[in-house]
Amino acid sequence: MHLIGESFLDYFHFDSKFFRTILPLIYKPGWLTLQFMKGKRKSYVEPFKLFLVISVIYFLLLPMSKESTKTEVNPVQSDSAHLNLNEEKAEATHFKYKIEDVPINLSKQDSMRREIEVIGVKTYVDKHYSKEGPMGKFIIRQVCKIMVSKGQSLMTVIEHTASKLIFLLIPVFALLLKLFYLRRKRLYFEHLIFSLHLHAFFFLFLIACLLIEFFIPVRLMIILIVFLVYGFIALKQYYRQSFGKSLLKMFLITLSYLIIGLPVFFLLLGLVALLSV
Repeated sequence: MHLIGESFLDYFHFDSKFFRTILPLIYKPGWLTLQFMKGKRKSYVEPFKLFLVISVIYFLLLPMSKESTKTEVNPVQSDSAHLNLNEEKAEATHFKYKIEDVPINLSKQDSMRREIEVIGVKTYVDKHYSKEGPMGKFIIRQVCKIMVSKGQSLMTVIEHTASKLIFLLIPVFALLLKLFYLRRKRLYFEHLIFSLHLHAFFFLFLIACLLIEFFIPVRLMIILIVFLVYGFIALKQYYRQSFGKSLLKMFLITLSYLIIGLPVFFLLLGLVALLSV
């Protein structure tokens, strides 16, 4: 009974701290990091725990959002109409995502898997994508390997890879902050706390977007604008520099983050393909 009681107390204590932390995270960019570094830590959720909880919720909701976007078929429709609809959807999504004009979101995954098991990946790609050049065929082979071995679409594998990558990039983002604010003589630990709070907000906003998309689509441009505006305000509030310097550093940090993050992401994706049978 004592252990159960302690568990309930810990839960409700965390619950109250969580909601007390969320509001300033949304409305006061950079403020939570300032409070943490001032030693006011007991009233708020620890930065890593906050980021972990929010990111886990996001990646749990992500598959549900996809299922909700599937087209519903009227049960009174004939089988032929049902098949025609599926074929139209397959054609529409077959070339939805491309890298240098090479399709990476292959449709008919089950039939593809069965054929590859019989004739092999190389023969399959040569047969169905004979018009592609050597680089195009190489990309498609890696995509096929990933989809066959994982039993998932490439976009699902990409999202799972991204979820792991973000944990690696948070310390990298903190290191970039350390370099760009070297004259401030702040400890790397401080930049890491700021990075955790910033990424926690990003995932919180993505959760909101997932919920909104149940009703209306959310444009990528809106998401990018919110990220950039929030990041700029957070940098300016926490590091206390002028408008111009904060804006320039936000641009340079974002650019550096993309330059580092994208190659690492594709390297991890390539590693997945390499380890795929």
